[in-house]
Amino acid sequence: MLYEKPFHPNGVKNALLRAVSASLALAVFAHVAAPPAEAQSERRQQKQAQKKRQAPVAPISSEGPLLLQVSLNDQRMYVYDRNGLVTQTRISSGRPGHDTPVGIYSILEKKVDHTSNIYLDAKMPHMQRLTQTGIALHGGVIPGHPASGGCVRLPFDFARRIFEHTSINERVVIAPDVRAPVAFSHPTLFSQLPSASRSVIREGSAPRKSGIDVAETLLGISPAHAATEPAGRTLESAAEARVAKRDRLMAAVTRAAERRAAAAEAEKSAQQAVTDARAAARIAKTESSKLSRAAAQARNALRQRERALKRAQSRVPKNTQRVRADRLAELQDGVKQEEARVAETAADAKRSADASSKAAEKAEAADAAIKSAQDAVKTARAEGRDAASAESDAKTAVADFDRQEANRDLPVSVFISSKTGKIMIRQGFESVLEADVEIANPEVPLNTFVFTAIDWADASKTHLTWMAVEVSENSDATGEEIRQRRRGREVAELPPETNADRATRTLDRITISKEAAERIAEVVKPGSALIVSDYDKARSETRYRGTDFIVQMPEVVAKITRPTPRPVRQETVQDSGSFFWWGSPPPPRERRRAGPRHRQPASASNRGVW
Repeated sequence: MLYEKPFHPNGVKNALLRAVSASLALAVFAHVAAPPAEAQSERRQQKQAQKKRQAPVAPISSEGPLLLQVSLNDQRMYVYDRNGLVTQTRISSGRPGHDTPVGIYSILEKKVDHTSNIYLDAKMPHMQRLTQTGIALHGGVIPGHPASGGCVRLPFDFARRIFEHTSINERVVIAPDVRAPVAFSHPTLFSQLPSASRSVIREGSAPRKSGIDVAETLLGISPAHAATEPAGRTLESAAEARVAKRDRLMAAVTRAAERRAAAAEAEKSAQQAVTDARAAARIAKTESSKLSRAAAQARNALRQRERALKRAQSRVPKNTQRVRADRLAELQDGVKQEEARVAETAADAKRSADASSKAAEKAEAADAAIKSAQDAVKTARAEGRDAASAESDAKTAVADFDRQEANRDLPVSVFISSKTGKIMIRQGFESVLEADVEIANPEVPLNTFVFTAIDWADASKTHLTWMAVEVSENSDATGEEIRQRRRGREVAELPPETNADRATRTLDRITISKEAAERIAEVVKPGSALIVSDYDKARSETRYRGTDFIVQMPEVVAKITRPTPRPVRQETVQDSGSFFWWGSPPPPRERRRAGPRHRQPASASNRGVW
């Protein structure tokens, strides 16, 4: 049986009051929990971006080496291969104060999952490093304007897809406005030496004119110069020359090692000679000291005998007539005896003096022998140091040669700077050669171009096809034009083409040395590049190992930023009267000593969500 509470009017009143209070509370909570319009819009944009990332996209297809060009004004990146434009995408470059430096870069490192050590362990997926001081391509949020700390952000999915197609050492150009590459040819551009294994001599064909034909395969070599080249110079003959060169380098190592061993043996012998000379000197000095003391004693004895003789002579009177004859004869016999003793003692003193003098000379000769042996030790040590240095240099030369040989399958990078008047060659991030280059009218700046070998011209794999792209740090676009160009376009207008005539005029001014031409002709292949600029290479960047030619316009002083310290999380107890807070809590209230209290309106960022 259920218990039924008797009806009472006050109960109905209390129930109505409870219902009204609950309705008011729900209304208040609904008002508090309602997210602002800005938050709703942001969430909607995030959901749309997430759906867009998850949506299937067309795969990237490319042939040959890639050239990536980043337009800072357009906030876009254009990807080209040997067939032209491959794809394009929106990017986000460095914000003001952390601008992405303009210049020519290479991909130095690739890493799928990379974490920044500068920006609070920020995730940089599919990172492709451009400098050793913090500039890279990586996936990130693309807000439609420059917002990064200096890197070039790519859409996450695009960063993943392009990551699979790029290779180490491929060029990345960053400029305010970029130009599309064009097919290009010029006599100055490189060709590879012919290969005997690929040479096919047709029946009835005229014999090869080795001088002219070899000249055609070398960079900047005229027929007059080629006439001095070995007949029929090919990749195989060049390889034989390199083998001979390595043999010479190894022979230099062997000679230096033999010199070092001989110097060590000579030093050992000289040290033994020093020891023997010191022992002989000790004996000679001891004997000299002994004989010197004997000579002194003999001299003392001689002086005593001379005094005794004087005493005996003094006893003989001058007037002999006053002395008896027998007494006079006795005194005269005593004088003769003393004279005999003096003569004998004088002879002993002379013999002792002569022996002491000879012993002293022998001691001096022993000291001279010690000094000579010590000089021989010093000479042997100096020879050992020189030989060790020569051996180290020879081994370094062999190691450099072996590294260059290991990199021969990689594309070669060539940089010509009118600022330094030098041509520099690198392969596999290793320096190969640096030499002078002749530039006509050097007072006139060179335009900056990147020439990339995109493919072999024919089956002989001797001549190459090239594309040229111009790089400029200047832009004529106004701020309004830049904003219009950036405004929300998935596919932007393609950049204008590079001026091939200007590229031709630039190369016409350059004459390359025979040595540099020979080195390039042996290793040039598709993917190789020639950079011509009025700027020097970024020396603050290329001082690091594992870098290619980096040309910044102007050069930015490379400085590794210290990692950003982690903020200390502080928990503040709020007396706001609210039940829950979602997101960052509001700032603590400040106490005022006097004056009326003013209620601050809640902002969208610190508004509570239940």
